[in-house]
Amino acid sequence: MIRAGKEFLQTRLSPLLRRLGFAVPWTFEEIQREWFGDAHLHWDRDDVVRAFNLAESIRGRNWVLGREVDVAALSAFPGIDRRGGYSEFLRVYWFGKRMASIVGALGCDDLIERLMKNDSAASEEATAVHLLRSRQPNTELEIAPKVKVGNRYRRPDFRLRKVGEPWIYVEVTKLNESTASIQIERLLQRVAERVITVDQAFLLEIVFNRDPTASEEEEVLAQAKAACNAADGHRKDVGDFASILVRSGDPSVVVPSLIPDDNRPRMAISRSLVGDGQPNRQMVVRIPFQDQRAEDILRTEAKQLPRNECSIVMVNVNRQPSAFESWSERVPERFTAGQHTRVAAVVLFMHSTTATANGLVWIPFVKLIANPHARIPLPSWITDTVDGIRADARRLTGRPD
Repeated sequence: MIRAGKEFLQTRLSPLLRRLGFAVPWTFEEIQREWFGDAHLHWDRDDVVRAFNLAESIRGRNWVLGREVDVAALSAFPGIDRRGGYSEFLRVYWFGKRMASIVGALGCDDLIERLMKNDSAASEEATAVHLLRSRQPNTELEIAPKVKVGNRYRRPDFRLRKVGEPWIYVEVTKLNESTASIQIERLLQRVAERVITVDQAFLLEIVFNRDPTASEEEEVLAQAKAACNAADGHRKDVGDFASILVRSGDPSVVVPSLIPDDNRPRMAISRSLVGDGQPNRQMVVRIPFQDQRAEDILRTEAKQLPRNECSIVMVNVNRQPSAFESWSERVPERFTAGQHTRVAAVVLFMHSTTATANGLVWIPFVKLIANPHARIPLPSWITDTVDGIRADARRLTGRPD
Protein backbone atom coordinates (compact mmCIF):
# COMPACT_ATOMS: atom_id res chain seq x y z
CA MET A 1 0.00 0.00 0.00
CA ILE A 2 2.81 2.40 0.87
CA ARG A 3 4.55 1.71 -2.45
CA ALA A 4 1.32 2.11 -4.43
CA GLY A 5 0.60 5.40 -2.67
CA LYS A 6 4.11 6.65 -3.42
CA GLU A 7 3.75 5.75 -7.11
CA PHE A 8 0.36 7.51 -7.25
CA LEU A 9 1.76 10.72 -5.75
CA GLN A 10 4.79 10.60 -8.03
CA THR A 11 2.57 10.16 -11.08
CA ARG A 12 0.41 13.13 -10.09
CA LEU A 13 3.18 15.43 -8.92
CA SER A 14 5.79 14.70 -11.61
CA PRO A 15 4.19 16.84 -14.37
CA LEU A 16 3.84 19.80 -12.00
CA LEU A 17 7.41 19.49 -10.74
CA ARG A 18 8.70 19.11 -14.28
CA ARG A 19 6.88 22.30 -15.37
CA LEU A 20 8.46 24.11 -12.43
CA GLY A 21 11.90 23.10 -13.67
CA PHE A 22 12.69 20.22 -11.33
CA ALA A 23 14.50 17.17 -12.72
CA VAL A 24 12.18 14.32 -11.74
CA PRO A 25 12.29 10.76 -13.08
CA TRP A 26 9.66 9.65 -15.54
CA THR A 27 7.06 7.09 -14.54
CA PHE A 28 5.47 4.66 -16.95
CA GLU A 29 2.00 6.06 -16.20
CA GLU A 30 3.12 9.59 -16.97
CA ILE A 31 4.77 8.56 -20.24
CA GLN A 32 1.65 6.66 -21.28
CA ARG A 33 -0.64 9.58 -20.44
CA GLU A 34 1.50 12.30 -22.05
CA TRP A 35 2.09 10.46 -25.33
CA PHE A 36 -0.96 8.21 -25.68
CA GLY A 37 -3.74 9.66 -23.53
CA ASP A 38 -6.28 6.95 -22.67
CA ALA A 39 -4.60 4.29 -24.82
CA HIS A 40 -2.52 1.61 -23.12
CA LEU A 41 1.05 0.72 -24.02
CA HIS A 42 1.81 -2.98 -23.51
CA TRP A 43 5.59 -2.64 -23.38
CA ASP A 44 8.02 -3.55 -20.62
CA ARG A 45 7.44 -0.78 -18.09
CA ASP A 46 10.95 -0.71 -16.61
CA ASP A 47 12.53 -0.78 -20.06
CA VAL A 48 10.50 2.23 -21.24
CA VAL A 49 11.21 4.22 -18.07
CA ARG A 50 14.96 3.53 -18.27
CA ALA A 51 15.07 4.65 -21.90
CA PHE A 52 13.18 7.89 -21.22
CA ASN A 53 15.20 8.81 -18.15
CA LEU A 54 18.49 8.15 -19.93
CA ALA A 55 17.37 10.13 -22.98
CA GLU A 56 16.48 13.10 -20.78
CA SER A 57 19.78 12.94 -18.89
CA ILE A 58 21.65 13.25 -22.21
CA ARG A 59 19.44 15.44 -24.40
CA GLY A 60 17.45 17.38 -21.84
CA ARG A 61 13.82 17.76 -20.91
CA ASN A 62 12.81 19.96 -23.85
CA TRP A 63 14.07 17.45 -26.39
CA VAL A 64 12.17 14.61 -24.71
CA LEU A 65 8.94 16.63 -24.50
CA GLY A 66 9.20 17.73 -28.13
CA ARG A 67 6.66 20.06 -29.65
CA GLU A 68 3.19 19.91 -28.15
CA VAL A 69 0.49 18.93 -30.63
CA ASP A 70 -3.12 20.06 -30.90
CA VAL A 71 -4.98 17.05 -29.53
CA ALA A 72 -8.37 18.44 -30.57
CA ALA A 73 -7.27 18.57 -34.21
CA LEU A 74 -6.26 14.90 -33.99
CA SER A 75 -9.38 13.64 -32.21
CA ALA A 76 -10.17 11.32 -35.13
CA PHE A 77 -6.92 9.44 -34.44
CA PRO A 78 -7.07 7.55 -31.11
CA GLY A 79 -3.93 6.98 -29.06
CA ILE A 80 -2.40 10.44 -29.60
CA ASP A 81 -2.05 12.91 -26.78
CA ARG A 82 -0.23 16.21 -26.55
CA ARG A 83 3.27 14.73 -26.94
CA GLY A 84 2.40 13.25 -30.33
CA GLY A 85 1.61 9.56 -29.97
CA TYR A 86 3.61 6.57 -31.13
CA SER A 87 6.09 8.16 -33.56
CA GLU A 88 7.17 10.79 -31.01
CA PHE A 89 7.31 8.18 -28.26
CA LEU A 90 9.55 6.03 -30.46
CA ARG A 91 11.87 8.99 -31.15
CA VAL A 92 12.66 9.24 -27.42
CA TYR A 93 12.56 5.56 -26.58
CA TRP A 94 14.87 4.47 -29.40
CA PHE A 95 17.46 7.10 -28.53
CA GLY A 96 17.50 6.15 -24.84
CA LYS A 97 17.38 2.44 -25.55
CA ARG A 98 20.53 2.57 -27.67
CA MET A 99 22.31 4.87 -25.26
CA ALA A 100 22.16 2.18 -22.59
CA SER A 101 24.57 0.14 -24.74
CA ILE A 102 26.89 3.07 -25.47
CA VAL A 103 27.22 5.37 -22.44
CA GLY A 104 30.52 4.87 -20.62
CA ALA A 105 32.36 3.21 -23.50
CA LEU A 106 35.73 4.52 -24.64
CA GLY A 107 35.15 7.10 -27.38
CA CYS A 108 31.39 7.30 -26.81
CA ASP A 109 31.32 11.10 -26.45
CA ASP A 110 31.98 11.68 -30.15
CA LEU A 111 29.31 9.19 -31.21
CA ILE A 112 26.74 10.76 -28.86
CA GLU A 113 27.60 14.24 -30.13
CA ARG A 114 27.07 13.08 -33.73
CA LEU A 115 23.75 11.49 -32.77
CA MET A 116 22.60 14.75 -31.21
CA LYS A 117 23.37 16.45 -34.53
CA ASN A 118 21.14 13.89 -36.29
CA ASP A 119 24.06 12.30 -38.15
CA SER A 120 22.53 9.36 -40.04
CA ALA A 121 25.76 7.33 -40.05
CA ALA A 122 26.01 7.72 -36.28
CA SER A 123 22.47 6.42 -35.94
CA GLU A 124 23.37 3.24 -37.86
CA GLU A 125 26.46 2.75 -35.71
CA ALA A 126 24.46 3.20 -32.50
CA THR A 127 21.90 0.65 -33.67
CA ALA A 128 24.62 -1.86 -34.56
CA VAL A 129 26.27 -1.44 -31.15
CA HIS A 130 22.92 -1.95 -29.44
CA LEU A 131 22.12 -5.12 -31.41
CA LEU A 132 25.42 -6.77 -30.51
CA ARG A 133 25.74 -5.49 -26.96
CA SER A 134 22.26 -5.21 -25.42
CA ARG A 135 22.26 -8.95 -24.66
CA GLN A 136 25.94 -8.92 -23.73
CA PRO A 137 26.24 -6.01 -21.25
CA ASN A 138 29.53 -7.26 -19.84
CA THR A 139 31.39 -6.81 -23.12
CA GLU A 140 33.99 -4.09 -23.56
CA LEU A 141 33.29 -1.46 -26.24
CA GLU A 142 35.46 1.12 -27.94
CA ILE A 143 34.11 3.58 -30.50
CA ALA A 144 36.26 4.43 -33.55
CA PRO A 145 39.47 2.68 -32.41
CA LYS A 146 42.68 3.52 -34.22
CA VAL A 147 44.11 0.39 -35.89
CA LYS A 148 46.79 -0.29 -38.47
CA VAL A 149 45.52 -1.66 -41.78
CA GLY A 150 48.40 -2.39 -44.12
CA ASN A 151 50.63 0.70 -44.10
CA ARG A 152 47.90 3.07 -42.93
CA TYR A 153 45.93 3.72 -39.78
CA ARG A 154 42.17 3.37 -40.00
CA ARG A 155 39.24 3.84 -37.64
CA PRO A 156 36.59 1.12 -37.87
CA ASP A 157 33.25 2.21 -36.45
CA PHE A 158 33.72 0.25 -33.21
CA ARG A 159 35.20 -2.85 -31.65
CA LEU A 160 33.99 -5.03 -28.78
CA ARG A 161 35.01 -8.14 -26.92
CA LYS A 162 34.29 -10.28 -23.93
CA VAL A 163 36.78 -9.70 -21.16
CA GLY A 164 39.99 -11.59 -21.88
CA GLU A 165 39.02 -12.43 -25.46
CA PRO A 166 40.30 -10.87 -28.72
CA TRP A 167 38.62 -7.76 -30.13
CA ILE A 168 35.97 -7.99 -32.84
CA TYR A 169 36.09 -5.06 -35.26
CA VAL A 170 32.85 -3.81 -36.79
CA GLU A 171 32.18 -1.59 -39.79
CA VAL A 172 28.60 -0.37 -40.31
CA THR A 173 26.89 0.93 -43.43
CA LYS A 174 23.42 1.58 -44.78
CA LEU A 175 22.06 0.13 -48.00
CA ASN A 176 20.18 2.93 -49.72
CA GLU A 177 17.74 2.37 -52.53
CA SER A 178 19.50 1.59 -55.78
CA THR A 179 18.57 3.16 -59.09
CA ALA A 180 17.18 -0.21 -60.18
CA SER A 181 15.04 -0.57 -57.07
CA ILE A 182 13.68 2.97 -57.45
CA GLN A 183 12.59 2.16 -61.00
CA ILE A 184 10.94 -1.07 -59.83
CA GLU A 185 9.17 0.75 -57.01
CA ARG A 186 7.80 3.30 -59.46
CA LEU A 187 6.46 0.48 -61.65
CA LEU A 188 4.73 -1.13 -58.66
CA GLN A 189 3.23 2.20 -57.60
CA ARG A 190 1.93 2.96 -61.09
CA VAL A 191 0.22 -0.39 -61.44
CA ALA A 192 -1.26 -0.45 -57.93
CA GLU A 193 -2.55 3.12 -58.06
CA ARG A 194 -4.20 2.72 -61.46
CA VAL A 195 -6.01 -0.49 -60.52
CA ILE A 196 -7.13 0.67 -57.06
CA THR A 197 -9.17 3.47 -58.70
CA VAL A 198 -11.62 0.89 -60.10
CA ASP A 199 -14.78 1.72 -58.16
CA GLN A 200 -15.89 -1.71 -56.99
CA ALA A 201 -15.06 -4.27 -54.33
CA PHE A 202 -12.15 -6.62 -55.05
CA LEU A 203 -9.00 -8.29 -53.71
CA LEU A 204 -6.52 -8.52 -56.56
CA GLU A 205 -2.91 -9.57 -56.79
CA ILE A 206 -0.55 -9.11 -59.75
CA VAL A 207 2.56 -11.29 -59.72
CA PHE A 208 5.17 -10.29 -62.30
CA ASN A 209 7.69 -12.88 -63.44
CA ARG A 210 10.04 -10.24 -64.84
CA ASP A 211 10.19 -6.52 -65.65
CA PRO A 212 7.47 -5.73 -68.22
CA THR A 213 7.93 -3.49 -71.25
CA ALA A 214 5.72 -0.39 -71.53
CA SER A 215 3.23 -2.20 -73.78
CA GLU A 216 3.18 -5.24 -71.48
CA GLU A 217 2.49 -2.98 -68.52
CA GLU A 218 -0.56 -1.57 -70.31
CA GLU A 219 -1.71 -5.07 -71.22
CA VAL A 220 -1.56 -6.30 -67.63
CA LEU A 221 -3.39 -3.19 -66.42
CA ALA A 222 -6.25 -3.83 -68.85
CA GLN A 223 -6.47 -7.47 -67.80
CA ALA A 224 -6.34 -6.53 -64.10
CA LYS A 225 -9.23 -4.06 -64.43
CA ALA A 226 -11.28 -6.73 -66.19
CA ALA A 227 -10.44 -9.24 -63.45
CA CYS A 228 -12.02 -6.98 -60.80
CA ASN A 229 -15.35 -8.54 -61.86
CA ALA A 230 -14.09 -12.14 -61.64
CA ALA A 231 -14.92 -14.61 -58.89
CA ASP A 232 -12.64 -15.67 -56.06
CA GLY A 233 -9.99 -18.10 -57.25
CA HIS A 234 -9.86 -16.77 -60.80
CA ARG A 235 -6.37 -16.67 -62.30
CA LYS A 236 -5.32 -15.01 -65.52
CA ASP A 237 -1.85 -15.54 -66.98
CA VAL A 238 -0.72 -12.61 -69.11
CA GLY A 239 1.86 -13.87 -71.56
CA ASP A 240 4.96 -15.18 -69.84
CA PHE A 241 5.51 -12.11 -67.71
CA ALA A 242 2.62 -11.87 -65.22
CA SER A 243 -0.29 -13.58 -63.49
CA ILE A 244 -3.40 -11.96 -62.03
CA LEU A 245 -4.98 -13.62 -58.99
CA VAL A 246 -8.46 -12.87 -57.64
CA ARG A 247 -8.85 -13.63 -53.94
CA SER A 248 -11.30 -13.23 -51.07
CA GLY A 249 -10.66 -12.06 -47.53
CA ASP A 250 -10.32 -8.93 -45.42
CA PRO A 251 -9.09 -6.02 -47.59
CA SER A 252 -7.56 -4.35 -44.54
CA VAL A 253 -5.16 -7.29 -44.03
CA VAL A 254 -2.41 -7.95 -46.58
CA VAL A 255 -1.66 -11.66 -47.11
CA PRO A 256 0.40 -12.28 -50.28
CA SER A 257 -0.26 -15.56 -52.07
CA LEU A 258 2.27 -18.36 -51.98
CA ILE A 259 4.05 -18.91 -55.29
CA PRO A 260 4.89 -22.62 -55.70
CA ASP A 261 8.48 -23.47 -56.60
CA ASP A 262 9.54 -19.83 -56.67
CA ASN A 263 11.72 -18.61 -53.81
CA ARG A 264 13.06 -15.54 -55.58
CA PRO A 265 13.25 -12.37 -53.46
CA ARG A 266 10.59 -9.88 -54.52
CA MET A 267 9.73 -6.26 -54.07
CA ALA A 268 6.06 -5.66 -53.33
CA ILE A 269 3.53 -2.91 -52.76
CA SER A 270 -0.05 -2.93 -51.51
CA ARG A 271 -2.89 -0.43 -51.70
CA SER A 272 -6.19 -0.64 -49.85
CA LEU A 273 -9.33 1.46 -49.70
CA VAL A 274 -11.45 0.49 -46.71
CA GLY A 275 -14.29 2.38 -45.09
CA ASP A 276 -17.97 3.20 -45.05
CA GLY A 277 -19.61 4.56 -48.17
CA GLN A 278 -17.26 2.96 -50.70
CA PRO A 279 -16.47 -0.50 -52.09
CA ASN A 280 -13.68 -1.99 -50.00
CA ARG A 281 -10.77 -3.13 -52.11
CA GLN A 282 -7.13 -4.20 -52.02
CA MET A 283 -4.37 -4.33 -54.63
CA VAL A 284 -1.06 -6.20 -54.21
CA VAL A 285 1.72 -6.13 -56.81
CA ARG A 286 4.95 -8.16 -56.62
CA ILE A 287 7.98 -8.55 -58.85
CA PRO A 288 11.33 -10.41 -58.56
CA PHE A 289 14.20 -8.18 -57.49
CA GLN A 290 17.73 -8.88 -56.28
CA ASP A 291 20.07 -6.22 -55.04
CA GLN A 292 23.43 -6.60 -56.82
CA ARG A 293 25.66 -4.44 -54.59
CA ALA A 294 27.06 -7.02 -52.18
CA GLU A 295 30.53 -7.03 -53.73
CA ASP A 296 30.80 -3.23 -53.79
CA ILE A 297 29.71 -2.95 -50.15
CA LEU A 298 32.08 -5.67 -48.99
CA ARG A 299 35.04 -4.24 -50.88
CA THR A 300 34.47 -0.72 -49.54
CA GLU A 301 33.84 -1.63 -45.90
CA ALA A 302 36.60 -4.24 -45.67
CA LYS A 303 39.21 -1.55 -46.36
CA GLN A 304 38.56 -0.14 -42.87
CA LEU A 305 39.13 -3.48 -41.12
CA PRO A 306 42.41 -5.00 -39.89
CA ARG A 307 43.64 -8.07 -41.76
CA ASN A 308 44.59 -10.28 -38.83
CA GLU A 309 41.64 -9.71 -36.51
CA CYS A 310 38.06 -10.93 -36.39
CA SER A 311 35.84 -8.44 -38.20
CA ILE A 312 32.17 -7.99 -39.09
CA VAL A 313 30.40 -5.85 -41.67
CA MET A 314 26.90 -4.79 -40.54
CA VAL A 315 24.44 -3.46 -43.13
CA ASN A 316 21.15 -1.67 -42.43
CA VAL A 317 18.72 -2.82 -45.15
CA ASN A 318 15.61 -0.92 -44.03
CA ARG A 319 15.46 0.87 -47.39
CA GLN A 320 16.13 -2.30 -49.34
CA PRO A 321 14.52 -5.16 -47.35
CA SER A 322 14.68 -7.55 -50.30
CA ALA A 323 18.41 -7.79 -49.48
CA PHE A 324 17.49 -10.07 -46.59
CA GLU A 325 16.83 -12.77 -49.16
CA SER A 326 18.98 -11.81 -52.14
CA TRP A 327 22.13 -11.16 -50.10
CA SER A 328 21.81 -14.58 -48.50
CA GLU A 329 22.83 -15.85 -51.95
CA ARG A 330 25.02 -12.97 -53.12
CA VAL A 331 27.29 -12.61 -50.08
CA PRO A 332 28.41 -16.27 -49.85
CA GLU A 333 29.45 -16.05 -53.51
CA ARG A 334 31.85 -13.30 -52.50
CA PHE A 335 33.42 -15.34 -49.69
CA THR A 336 36.31 -17.39 -51.08
CA ALA A 337 39.70 -18.53 -49.85
CA GLY A 338 41.26 -15.66 -51.79
CA GLN A 339 39.07 -12.66 -50.96
CA HIS A 340 37.35 -10.99 -47.98
CA THR A 341 39.02 -13.38 -45.54
CA ARG A 342 39.28 -10.58 -42.95
CA VAL A 343 35.44 -10.45 -42.77
CA ALA A 344 34.14 -13.19 -40.49
CA ALA A 345 30.50 -12.41 -41.22
CA VAL A 346 28.02 -9.98 -42.70
CA VAL A 347 25.10 -9.08 -40.45
CA LEU A 348 22.02 -7.62 -42.13
CA PHE A 349 19.64 -5.69 -39.88
CA MET A 350 16.50 -3.60 -39.98
CA HIS A 351 13.69 -2.52 -37.66
CA SER A 352 9.97 -2.19 -38.19
CA THR A 353 6.83 -1.41 -36.25
CA THR A 354 4.62 -4.49 -36.23
CA ALA A 355 1.07 -4.97 -34.97
CA THR A 356 0.63 -7.77 -32.41
CA ALA A 357 -2.11 -8.89 -30.04
CA ASN A 358 -0.67 -6.41 -27.51
CA GLY A 359 -0.56 -3.48 -29.91
CA LEU A 360 2.36 -2.01 -31.85
CA VAL A 361 5.87 -3.25 -31.11
CA TRP A 362 9.27 -2.14 -32.40
CA ILE A 363 11.07 -5.24 -33.61
CA PRO A 364 14.63 -5.75 -34.88
CA PHE A 365 15.18 -8.24 -37.69
CA VAL A 366 18.68 -9.62 -38.24
CA LYS A 367 20.41 -12.18 -40.43
CA LEU A 368 23.98 -13.40 -40.02
CA ILE A 369 25.89 -14.66 -43.06
CA ALA A 370 29.07 -16.33 -41.82
CA ASN A 371 32.26 -16.57 -43.89
CA PRO A 372 33.60 -20.16 -43.89
CA HIS A 373 36.92 -18.86 -45.27
CA ALA A 374 37.49 -16.17 -42.62
CA ARG A 375 41.04 -15.89 -41.32
CA ILE A 376 39.69 -15.49 -37.77
CA PRO A 377 36.33 -17.22 -37.21
CA LEU A 378 33.41 -15.56 -35.47
CA PRO A 379 33.10 -16.26 -31.71
CA SER A 380 30.01 -18.22 -30.73
CA TRP A 381 28.58 -15.46 -28.53
CA ILE A 382 27.98 -13.26 -31.60
CA THR A 383 26.05 -16.08 -33.27
CA ASP A 384 24.11 -16.71 -30.06
CA THR A 385 23.21 -13.01 -29.83
CA VAL A 386 21.85 -12.93 -33.38
CA ASP A 387 19.96 -16.20 -32.83
CA GLY A 388 18.35 -14.72 -29.71
CA ILE A 389 17.16 -11.62 -31.58
CA ARG A 390 15.72 -13.79 -34.37
CA ALA A 391 13.93 -16.02 -31.86
CA ASP A 392 12.30 -12.98 -30.24
CA ALA A 393 11.14 -11.72 -33.64
CA ARG A 394 9.56 -15.09 -34.40
CA ARG A 395 7.84 -15.15 -31.02
CA LEU A 396 6.42 -11.62 -31.36
CA THR A 397 5.32 -11.85 -34.99
CA GLY A 398 4.43 -15.53 -35.26
CA ARG A 399 6.24 -15.57 -38.60
CA PRO A 400 9.19 -17.74 -39.67
CA ASP A 401 12.53 -16.10 -40.46
